[in-house]
Amino acid sequence: MSSASGGAAPGTGGGTAEQRQRGIWILVAAALAFAVLVLPQVVEGDDKTSFAGSFVPSGGASSPPSPGGLPGRAPTGLPSASLPGYGSGGSGSSGGSGGGGGSAETQAPASPTVAPDPTAEAYQAVSPGDCLAVYDTGYGDYNTQMPAPVDCGAGKAFMWVSAVRSSGGACPQGPGQNYMAYTSGGRTTALCLTRQFKVGYCLLAEQTGSGQQARMNAGLMTVVDCEAKRVPARYNRILHITGVYKAPANASAANCARVQGDRTYYWSWVVNDGRTLLCTMVYQG
Repeated sequence: MSSASGGAAPGTGGGTAEQRQRGIWILVAAALAFAVLVLPQVVEGDDKTSFAGSFVPSGGASSPPSPGGLPGRAPTGLPSASLPGYGSGGSGSSGGSGGGGGSAETQAPASPTVAPDPTAEAYQAVSPGDCLAVYDTGYGDYNTQMPAPVDCGAGKAFMWVSAVRSSGGACPQGPGQNYMAYTSGGRTTALCLTRQFKVGYCLLAEQTGSGQQARMNAGLMTVVDCEAKRVPARYNRILHITGVYKAPANASAANCARVQGDRTYYWSWVVNDGRTLLCTMVYQG
């Protein structure tokens, strides 16, 4: 019957529409599933990636800190290898620029040459305990400014050096003691002197008054020819050393007598810090 075959065609056409509608629902369901399940994960992954870097403060970008807390950039103010005196530098040749240590050394000004001072060297060569052929001339100076040590047993060993100081004021002062000093280059060398008295030698003195009122002021550091015809103006007597003794208690000229009943008129001084009695008489020729 044609009716039966006619019914089959509509059934086929209706099945195709139903399948088409079912496919649409499947597509809608897939889109919903994608929106619900997949899309949030993609967005979340992008958000996590955006927070992986360092925080950039407002006002401009800056480099991230280096490991260990060190700054990301090299600190300013440190010398670079191109500055003079750092790194390998140049060879230091004349007229060159920059350069290392060699350049600075070759360009340094030469130290001034100090001329030798023989007198200063002579003073500095003297040591305590030395003896010197030095004496006061009576004219306000010593016979030499070049103190050369001599044997202390020599006849011309007039002075014994008790100390060497940086100023004359630091030397002992007393009868038969004085100093000689020399300054060079801001350095002073003072030789502290103690007179070595020898029997038979003569020294200068000034006498004032006469008889019982006579007074004698001796230049204990002086040496003079016993028979000199002229003496410095400040002196008027030549004294002859008759004895050099260990000073007894209450020493005086009375202790200078050389023989019993000696009637010589003596002049005496206690010298060498009170340890020595010096006996003299006016030279008679």
